[in-house]
Amino acid sequence: MQWHGNPYAQILNVMPVKLPTNPPDAPPDKPAETKFDPFRPEMPQIPGVRSGSLQAPSGLRNIDNRQLLQIGAVAAGVVLIGALVSWRFMSKPRGVGQSTSSETSSSEQLAPTPALPDVIAPVHNGPTVAATVEELSKPWAAKKFIFVKPVTQENINAIVIRLPNGELWAFSLQGPFGRCELEFITDLATLASKYGYAASHPMVVNPCDSTVYDPLKVGALGGNTWVRGEIVQGNGLRPPISVEVKVRGQSIIADSIE
Repeated sequence: MQWHGNPYAQILNVMPVKLPTNPPDAPPDKPAETKFDPFRPEMPQIPGVRSGSLQAPSGLRNIDNRQLLQIGAVAAGVVLIGALVSWRFMSKPRGVGQSTSSETSSSEQLAPTPALPDVIAPVHNGPTVAATVEELSKPWAAKKFIFVKPVTQENINAIVIRLPNGELWAFSLQGPFGRCELEFITDLATLASKYGYAASHPMVVNPCDSTVYDPLKVGALGGNTWVRGEIVQGNGLRPPISVEVKVRGQSIIADSIE
């Protein structure tokens, strides 16, 4: 068979064309789009839990309301009680307190003021009792006492000693030209071991400079002045400061000092 002209046109003329008789199927409907509302966000979908189950039951809401009402009633009662207490305190009459204070002040004014005792210490003008004759009845017996200067009222620590010949020797325990307190030592072994002096009777010592004073010896101060307690060892400047004592009845009285 020979084709002349346009071969495609001849084919179309020869082949019968069958047009579709059924209209094409309509496209499936698209699901309706839901718009997002920012003020009402959707609740998340939890498997096994329905959306309605997330809402609190009405019974619980009623319980919450009752609790709120009870709390409010209690708070109102507290406020009311506080207001009543404040009103009662503010409305208390002030005349009672004023009258009480005025009565107290008047009674205080009427009450006599008690006389106060004198707090001034008595001034010592007379001689000082250093000891009794009985206390110093034996040789080398000694007793400490406080001598009060008649003019300055100064208290001075002193001691009085009964010597073997029966005389009394009293002196100030304050070392001459110093603040070290003198000591009367009767233990001869202590004099030998501590001060290195072999004594045959008690001695007076200065523990600060190890000066030893002999109660049985008299040393010169210069000129015609002599005092008891000559220095037998050490670098002391002078014997102890003497205190004048006298026996009056059964008392030993100290009445003056160098």
